[in-house]
Amino acid sequence: MGSQVLQILRQGVWASLTGGWFFDPHQSTFSNCFHLYVWIFLLTFPFLLYMVLPPSLMVASVYCLVVAVIFATIKTVNYRLHAMFDEGEIVEKRNSTLGEPEEEPAQGDNNALRDPGVEMTVFRKVSSTPPVRCSSQHSVFGFNQVSELLPRMEDSGPLRAAEEAGKRDRSSSVRRTQAIRRRHNAGSNPTPPASVMGSPPSSLQEAQRGRAASHSRALTLPSALHFASSLLLTRAGANVHEACTFDDTSEGAVHYFYDESGVRRSYTFGLAGGGYENPVGQQGEQAANGAWDRHSHSSSFHSADVPEVAGGLNLLQPRPVVLQGMQVRRVPLEIPEEQTLMEEAPPRAQHSYKCWLFPGRWTSVRYERLALLALLDRTRGLLENILGVGLSSLVAFLGYLLLLKGFFTDIWVFQFCLVIASCQYSLLKSVQPDAASPMHGHNWVIAYSRPVYFCICCLLIWLLDALGSAQPFPPVSLYGLTLFSASFFFCARDVATVFTLCFPFVFLLGLLPQVNTCLMYLLEQIDMHGFGGTAATSPLTAVFSLSRSLLAAALLYGFCLGAIKTPWPEQHVPVLFSVFCGLLVALSYHLSRQSSDPTVLWSLIRSKLFPELEERSLETARAEPPDPLPDKMRQSVREVLHSDLVMCVVIAVLTFAVSASTVFIALKSVLGFVLYALAGAVGFFTHYLLPQLRKQLPWFCLSQPVLKPLEYSQYEVRGAAQVMWFEKLYAGLQCVEKYVIYPAVVLNALTVDAHTVVSHPDKFCLYCRALLMTVAGLKLLRSAFCCPPQQYLTLAFTVLLFHFDYPRLSQGFLLDYFLMSLLCSKLWDLLYKLRFVLTYIAPWQITWGSAFHAFAQPFAVPHSAMLFVQALLSALFSTPLNPLLGSAVFIMSYARPLKFWERDYNTKRVDHSNTRLVTQLDRNPGADDNNLNSIFYEHLTRSLQHTLCGDLVLGRWGNYGPGDCFVLASDYLNALVHLIEVGNGLVTFQLRGLEFRGTYCQQREVEAITEGVEEDEGCCCCEPGHLPRVLSFNAAFGQRWLAWEVTASKYVLEGYSISDNNAASMLQVFDLRKILITYYVKSIIYYVSRSPKLEAWLGHEGIAAALRPVRAPGYADSDPTFSLSVDEDYDLRLSGLSLPSFCAVHLEWIQYCASRRTQPVDQDWNSPLVTLCFGLCVLGRRALGTASHSMSASLEPFLYGLHALFKGDFRITSPRDEWVFADMDLLHRVVAPGVRMALKLHQDHFTSPDEYEEPAALYDAIAANEERLVISHEGDPAWRSAILSNTPSLLALRHVLDDASDEYKIIMLNRRHLSFRVIKVNRECVRGLWAGQQQELVFLRNRNPERGSIQNAKQALRNMINSSCDQPLGYPIYVSPLTTSLAGSHPQLRALWGGPVSLGAIARWLLHSWERLHKGCGAGCNSGGNVDDSDCGGGSGLTSLSNNPPLAHPTPENTAGGGEQPLPPGPGWGPRPSLSGSGDGRPPPLLQWPPPRLPGLPPASPTPTEGPRPSRPPGPGLLCSEGPSGKWSLGGRKGLGGSDGEPASGSPKGGTPKSQAPLDLSLSPDISTDASPPRAAQDIPCLDSSAPESGTPTGAPGDWPASAEERESPAAQPLLDHQY
Repeated sequence: MGSQVLQILRQGVWASLTGGWFFDPHQSTFSNCFHLYVWIFLLTFPFLLYMVLPPSLMVASVYCLVVAVIFATIKTVNYRLHAMFDEGEIVEKRNSTLGEPEEEPAQGDNNALRDPGVEMTVFRKVSSTPPVRCSSQHSVFGFNQVSELLPRMEDSGPLRAAEEAGKRDRSSSVRRTQAIRRRHNAGSNPTPPASVMGSPPSSLQEAQRGRAASHSRALTLPSALHFASSLLLTRAGANVHEACTFDDTSEGAVHYFYDESGVRRSYTFGLAGGGYENPVGQQGEQAANGAWDRHSHSSSFHSADVPEVAGGLNLLQPRPVVLQGMQVRRVPLEIPEEQTLMEEAPPRAQHSYKCWLFPGRWTSVRYERLALLALLDRTRGLLENILGVGLSSLVAFLGYLLLLKGFFTDIWVFQFCLVIASCQYSLLKSVQPDAASPMHGHNWVIAYSRPVYFCICCLLIWLLDALGSAQPFPPVSLYGLTLFSASFFFCARDVATVFTLCFPFVFLLGLLPQVNTCLMYLLEQIDMHGFGGTAATSPLTAVFSLSRSLLAAALLYGFCLGAIKTPWPEQHVPVLFSVFCGLLVALSYHLSRQSSDPTVLWSLIRSKLFPELEERSLETARAEPPDPLPDKMRQSVREVLHSDLVMCVVIAVLTFAVSASTVFIALKSVLGFVLYALAGAVGFFTHYLLPQLRKQLPWFCLSQPVLKPLEYSQYEVRGAAQVMWFEKLYAGLQCVEKYVIYPAVVLNALTVDAHTVVSHPDKFCLYCRALLMTVAGLKLLRSAFCCPPQQYLTLAFTVLLFHFDYPRLSQGFLLDYFLMSLLCSKLWDLLYKLRFVLTYIAPWQITWGSAFHAFAQPFAVPHSAMLFVQALLSALFSTPLNPLLGSAVFIMSYARPLKFWERDYNTKRVDHSNTRLVTQLDRNPGADDNNLNSIFYEHLTRSLQHTLCGDLVLGRWGNYGPGDCFVLASDYLNALVHLIEVGNGLVTFQLRGLEFRGTYCQQREVEAITEGVEEDEGCCCCEPGHLPRVLSFNAAFGQRWLAWEVTASKYVLEGYSISDNNAASMLQVFDLRKILITYYVKSIIYYVSRSPKLEAWLGHEGIAAALRPVRAPGYADSDPTFSLSVDEDYDLRLSGLSLPSFCAVHLEWIQYCASRRTQPVDQDWNSPLVTLCFGLCVLGRRALGTASHSMSASLEPFLYGLHALFKGDFRITSPRDEWVFADMDLLHRVVAPGVRMALKLHQDHFTSPDEYEEPAALYDAIAANEERLVISHEGDPAWRSAILSNTPSLLALRHVLDDASDEYKIIMLNRRHLSFRVIKVNRECVRGLWAGQQQELVFLRNRNPERGSIQNAKQALRNMINSSCDQPLGYPIYVSPLTTSLAGSHPQLRALWGGPVSLGAIARWLLHSWERLHKGCGAGCNSGGNVDDSDCGGGSGLTSLSNNPPLAHPTPENTAGGGEQPLPPGPGWGPRPSLSGSGDGRPPPLLQWPPPRLPGLPPASPTPTEGPRPSRPPGPGLLCSEGPSGKWSLGGRKGLGGSDGEPASGSPKGGTPKSQAPLDLSLSPDISTDASPPRAAQDIPCLDSSAPESGTPTGAPGDWPASAEERESPAAQPLLDHQY
């Protein structure tokens, strides 16, 4: 603990104060001296220049030039050295320690003999800041192999000298070796890539070729080398080789390591994972070890050349390899660690590299990459080097310029020079990790934060000083504050100056984010608070969103300026101003409906403008199963664009008309207060009263919601949630509020303010006023469209403050409203922060997770005032307020965007598509529960993508806003949903799924959010009870002191119910295994008979020849895997499986399966079909026995073999089964699905044992399971594809291998609607805890898995929130990508609103109305009837339509008398007319096929021999009708949807006429159901791509268009059942 604190103080606190410099005892003296002298030079050089030389720009130029030269030199040398290490050639130089002269090969001589030496290299895995003294910290790698030692072992005198030298230096070298491990694993240096860590080792084949000659000398080796050589000499066939990596466990791999006692050992892997370990304790080994240690060095890449007599250490030539898990802690207790680390090594040999100075000239450089990385940060490109030199020069110039200006005096000059030095030094060696770094390990972006912020501050100071001196702007008084005056600029300059001097402490506390995060945060805040934009999801989207807002504001500014420049007539509004108002509302509406992420929009544009690029991307992605989500997102965006094309024009026209009507001028004294009162009343009822009545605990006083959904009283939800009357009321009031009330409020304020400005042109600056009016109007309208729940309070406070409290401060209602919207957003943040702080530190519910928490609790009380100031500042800058180490001490973190996390992290599932085959068969890396269960959270994300936005609009999650966090809790699913972007009809969110079986702390918090409080009857210390449906006093008090609340207890969402059965209990006894084997055989027979390749298999000569012996009398397969206990057809007389015994049991089933085929097949007992079934059943059972280790009597081998076959691991080991390789489909399409279907049938056997006795029942059951059930291994990509396609049922066999259990489970998934509890969490609580975890784990380096900050705290859900952090800070099993949900994909909301409006929808609606008008007029004129009698048989609207039964596909029965069939009912007026034509969501009936012939045309003569027509999905595009008076025929007319002159009936030349599709610009699949133009031709195919097959209801709200292949495929039917 003490060493970790010292490390944090050195590398964290002190390095943050100095910009990166600190004394590192783990590094060499040269490195520390270089760092110290560079930092002192950067600090003293500007200070001395300023103090000694007169102030002038010449001195500043010299200073900048010197800094530029120094940095350019250092950067160039660093860059060239790294390039040398990457591409250079190693030159070895011998530095003998036994008196031998040095020998250096000639330059350029690559063939010079190199003396073998000992190479010691420190490796560690590429990980991020490993903990101090971790398990791999002291792992030591091997000493060199001995390929040339044996021929030289006769000379033993020098070897004895080496042994004596080794004994003398063994103690110091071991301590030095320990220092090496700590130095390179303490996390202070970045990990170099593996490609640069030493040269690859040589092969051992030379040593194996010479082992005969060296056998006589092997006994003179030290014990470690004798052991290694004995392996080579005794195993002639062993491929003994040096391990390449730490996980190389192949046969013959040799590893070297230190054991726990500090003794060096070697380990050679043998067959089947076994191995041989070298014995310990022989003196010869000690001598060799001492010699090896003595020539090792504290750095990585030093090669010690052993003297020639000791050159025998070459037999193995080991490569540096670390064994994970080997811990070596051998630092003697009596020697202090710091002294051990700084001990100097004796002379040793190093690698020398060729450094090319000029073409043809190079010099030898003796250095190491790790030492260079410890000395300087690596810059990976030329542009990065140029940027570093330029920034250092700019820092010097701007800093010295401020010194020349005289902004700093006395001690502040030295302080400012210290700031300059820290900013420049961070470009050479930055603070890693920094307090604002969001990631472990080396963060190259953070190195540029200090100089960039310094340059910005210096420019700001200089600019403010220049503005204060020149005063280019006249002072402006706004809300009592004088802006743009000299004092204003000088005050701002002084603030920036003080802030710059505080840079060391600012960066120590991490108050400034890294540069890219700061850019994204600033752009997002400007767009949101200045223009009413939505949150950004990346720096690119932030730039795009702000650019879009600036473009809209620039367009509107011209109209506004022109409108207020022209004189206004009395009681009239200029046309130009009305145009401005119309464009303002229309553009605000359009921008509010667009996401800030242009990815989908660009994909849509690219598919239209560059289709070849789209086809190319589709070709590259064909290997993977297609994901339907991108196409559906493009379809949704296309609908939104088509709808906006119409609605923006309508809104602009209506707004222009209202503005030009002078209603706002004539009624300005009264209309404003009427609108304010109406907005306040509607907002209070909609966003306060209704949500409170729908909460689980209204006002924390009632124990049940007053307005309950229909599913509230259901124990188990059986269907989708029903739309209640109060949900319709909530959605309707929101529409009135967004599209009527707030636009009227803004337009009234705009008109009144513009009239005031025009009336007093001398009082206002017209240019500034026009800009303010444009920006304020755009912001207020977009905010009202996107997030109406918070608008009524903002409006109420504006009216109260500026109309009643301080009317003299008012600057016009529009600007007052704009200012109050900014102020209210910050006040909401402050309120959430104070609630979080008070809830977290309340003394009666504080949970101390560690001793530090108990220590910090009383010390936090005196600092309450400072805490409040921090809360104010954090609310002002939208920064998290995080508890330090999870305690009651709060500190402010750096500013973050609403997305919070600065990298796009999402979970990558491990399955068979991204793992090697050998790992799938042997290790199965994706078999852990968390990886397999993550697919359920992925499916939950897809379900939320369909319905979340619509459910929010219907009020099912209560009030919401950008940045809000919710927890979805079910029986096993616990997910945190983070709302990021909230727009008008769109929501972008991210889901973080927690573990199914979480920790103890997580379970306690899950119990807290799922348990009810209705049973609590306490009041203080007694239990007097409570009133019915009212909470007790204790329960009400406790609920008010929580950072979360339950907003819905029965939220219905589509998902999968998971049931798991222990396979061991189902297969424990032999009778149950026999049933499984029987179903296995029957399933194989079923798949053989159903295969379309059966005729080819029966006629295959190779298969027939291989199976011919089984028909011989007395033949039996007597494989030991077959036994009477599990095989029902076992022939006891022949002791095996024979064809007669097989036919006695299974012949009836074979004959029944063959009879169900369309083509007859021979079914006799000796027919090829029976022989093939027998051969495949024997093969399948033998494969199961082989995988089960010859069918051992124990259960575990049987389950292991069953699981191996279930995942497709078939291993054909018997020569009698090799005939199956004639066609691999015999395994893939017959045996493999047979295993899986057998498991399903065996599971069904427990519910009804006699259900499958009859062959017909069994056959139908297998066929039904094949259609509706997906049986697959969970690692198969088809499993994920089936879940994401909403397959109704799935089944898998899972091998659960945990620390405490090793079992097999049968997992059954059934798609149904699940019930969730929706818990809304204080968003500042989530942001604060996330920021605290990042600071604690990254900057403070706390690696304790049981740290106090993740212990359970029920009042704040601390463990669940911290567990949901990005890995490795948290441990969620699934983190979704940023997902956008659109309101148009919600089926119930689509039915309620009628779908999107588009040009195609309007055209169809007009055509529909014209048809009904013609039909009604004809009926009224001819028969005196009314419209209802002629339309839908007296019914009206879609209600009568939905009562007509749909017709099936055309058959001879319903097509023979087509001419005499009555006219199908036409579409009627719905009870709720809609431009989209979707009605109330009821599916219209399928129309009659073929349509009745038109009068006056000859009837088509049916062909008696003609069979049923090919299946065409009859859809609404086949509407054909004629006026009852016979006066018109729509089918033959031209124009919109007409046939362009083609004959109305019949097909010319016997073909199908080429018809034109009706014009459809809306692309809405549920619009064209009853609005397509009728056609009279029988053979015209359906042109509506969204029409489903016959028998399927069409026009259901929210249906997505599906291709014909998808509709006709049974596997795609579940996807059709779950529509958007």
